[in-house]
Amino acid sequence: MNSISQKAKDIFVSLVEDVPQGEWDDRVEEACQGDVELQRRVQALLVAHAHPDSRLEQAAIDFPITQEQSATDQAILGKPGIEKPGVQIGPYKLLQQIGEGGMGVVYMAEQKEPVKRRVALKIIKPGMDTRQVIARFEAERQALAMMDHPNIAKVLDAGATESGRPYFVMELVNGLPVTQYCDEQHLTPAERLELFVPICKAVQHAHQKGIIHRDLKPSNVLVALYDGQAVPKVIDFGVAKATSHTLTEKTMFTQLGQIVGTLEYMSPEQAQRNQLDVDTRSDIYSLGVVLYELLTGEIPFDRKRLRSAAFDEVLRMIREEDPSKPSTKVSNSQALPSIAANRRMEPSRLGKMIRGELDWIVMRAMEKDRARRYETASEFAED
Repeated sequence: MNSISQKAKDIFVSLVEDVPQGEWDDRVEEACQGDVELQRRVQALLVAHAHPDSRLEQAAIDFPITQEQSATDQAILGKPGIEKPGVQIGPYKLLQQIGEGGMGVVYMAEQKEPVKRRVALKIIKPGMDTRQVIARFEAERQALAMMDHPNIAKVLDAGATESGRPYFVMELVNGLPVTQYCDEQHLTPAERLELFVPICKAVQHAHQKGIIHRDLKPSNVLVALYDGQAVPKVIDFGVAKATSHTLTEKTMFTQLGQIVGTLEYMSPEQAQRNQLDVDTRSDIYSLGVVLYELLTGEIPFDRKRLRSAAFDEVLRMIREEDPSKPSTKVSNSQALPSIAANRRMEPSRLGKMIRGELDWIVMRAMEKDRARRYETASEFAED
């Protein structure tokens, strides 16, 4: 593979793994630094990735390419996968796709032997089986395998398909994102706090095992019913980072310039072009944002502003701008009546109930200076 194709592949993998699809266009131009041919290659790969049912040449119609270039780019992307409902992978029969990330697809699967159960099977996407992606994939599996906590989804098995792509099998969590569950069940603020405490304890367990999650958000904290009891489960350690030991022998590192995480829940130190200096207190910040949303129904920064601003401006906002206190945010919200109703409270009481101690706890977790945050997730839970 020539150097421009390899460079296109590296940029493509970096974008698909770590950047939301809506930001690809801005980041491609930045990553290619004016190299029109390189940008064309990367754009073609991204379009084909976003439209896997179309041929590369058709999907990338705005970037006409030669037959030789097409063959090279197809080699980068890999052949279409054979995984679909009904396919057998080892002892697991795929039932339906239930999730998809930058590097992997998650299926609900059925296991019949040696025990009969339904599980979640995560497998690397076709064409994403580069050394970097496989290393991150293996890191996620090993991070989960190292942990044993009732509020963290368990790894049950691991293997490889006939084509050699690795997969691992997890406990199937039939749950809803924590914020959605709380709103649908109309949980009071006190009930939400009770549900939040074991989430903190699960994160503390991960930290004690030397793992930083780096992408804590409501969709990665699912609430499911076990014997009629609501149990939160932290999932998706796909961007987890080892703090004290190597997760995998294969090279796994954050490339210079990569941004890892989800903007709405990202700590100020994650909102840097170089994330080499991220520690467990980054997860404390993200937990603070989740609690902020559980209490107020909104995130600290306006979602529309975050999504419409230029990428570097968004990173600056996260690093430098101080959000409103939760009590101020909810009191000034146009959606206050529905937010209060979801919490079984009178609108006039909600802001007053949050004001004071809860404001202080949330804002301490979300301090810009991590030295001023809670040192540990268990300390956060205690308050």
